Amino acid sequence: MTRIIKISSVIFLLGIVLPASAENMTEEEEDWRTPPGQLYDIGGYRLHMLCQGEGEPAVILDSGIGGFSLEWIPVQRLISEKVKICAYDRAGYGWSDVGPSPRNTEHEVEELHHLLEVAGISPPYVLAGHSFGGYNVQYFAKIYPKETAGLVLVDSSHPQQADRLPELPVRRERSESSEMVTFFYGQDTFQYYPEDVRYKLIRILSLRKNYNTIRRESINFATSGKEVERAGSIPDIPLIVITRGKRVWPRNPYGNMLEYTWFEMQKELARLTPTGRQVIATQSDHLIHLEQPDVVASAILTVVDEARQRHDE
Repeated sequence: MTRIIKISSVIFLLGIVLPASAENMTEEEEDWRTPPGQLYDIGGYRLHMLCQGEGEPAVILDSGIGGFSLEWIPVQRLISEKVKICAYDRAGYGWSDVGPSPRNTEHEVEELHHLLEVAGISPPYVLAGHSFGGYNVQYFAKIYPKETAGLVLVDSSHPQQADRLPELPVRRERSESSEMVTFFYGQDTFQYYPEDVRYKLIRILSLRKNYNTIRRESINFATSGKEVERAGSIPDIPLIVITRGKRVWPRNPYGNMLEYTWFEMQKELARLTPTGRQVIATQSDHLIHLEQPDVVASAILTVVDEARQRHDE
């Protein structure tokens, strides 16, 4: 179910997809605790990364809050024959160990940079980030411009999002760590995952560390946005912004304001570089990489091709 988190008057789309029922699933014989990729020690704790394919520049995938590497499998399987593409789990998600505080963009980008060094994946990279992951890849491009060959932002968060999105006047459910805003837009996206990973998905999303990490990242959401904004400008690199085409907020004045603001911010992201452009995923809501992986795969390959052309010039 898609939810929206409200932390300190900050509302943002949360890329969590939970199956409607886990009781009807047949348990696979394989051990779900065994990561599909590799674990890399980055200084006392390990991060998981699953890479497929060969070819440069390598593509690095970063998920939204609550998301992890398995959600990128449909995209990876579409383009792994043409380029090396790696999805990783930020600390506390998936098969990665819990990481130190704070869980904010600045810290997490340094972890990613170290991970890529330890894994021996040479720059420059094409970085693709969904939702909050868009914060991280924007920040990476600003801090490591010479190591960034291109960007794909998938319904990405905007650095000013915490200030520009108004509150939703809906019922709030108190929890220990935050205010959970129940959003009546609900959708079972379990069907979009390949069958061979669904059991692992259920088990991973049920782990306590997953919920704790959601809380830790959520309370730093506004801080992360400010870090991205203060980091400077994105270099002149290929950039594609993919924006959902389906409405997700209520059809009332508040929902209209949210929709308008979101799409204005998406347009602004597409203007971050001189050649940046926007693509609308007409059949998707926030989870574009699951609902229309072909659109995301096409955008990534376009940026990869443009990056290769620039390198050869």
